Amino acid sequence: MLFRSPAVTTEYVNGKPHTRVEKFRSYASHADAFKDYAKMLSNNPRYEKVLAHGGDAATFAHGLQRAGYATDPQYAAKLSRIIKHSLA
Repeated sequence: MLFRSPAVTTEYVNGKPHTRVEKFRSYASHADAFKDYAKMLSNNPRYEKVLAHGGDAATFAHGLQRAGYATDPQYAAKLSRIIKHSLA
């Protein structure tokens, strides 16, 4: 089941951080979250080129950032570190 939950977040506009309250998706399980994430990536044309590089974590993370997935200018670097640490 999908819920919309408000949360305080930092969004970057023109490279500058702004604190905002935004609605984010939340799920009853991790499995539901991953299924919806995969569906969102596969159904959105702006991520088509990103999915072609799914075998390399760093390239995938940078592709997500270039496609506009997150506003944090350090998103790709942070995601790459998390993935490398998790797979180690």
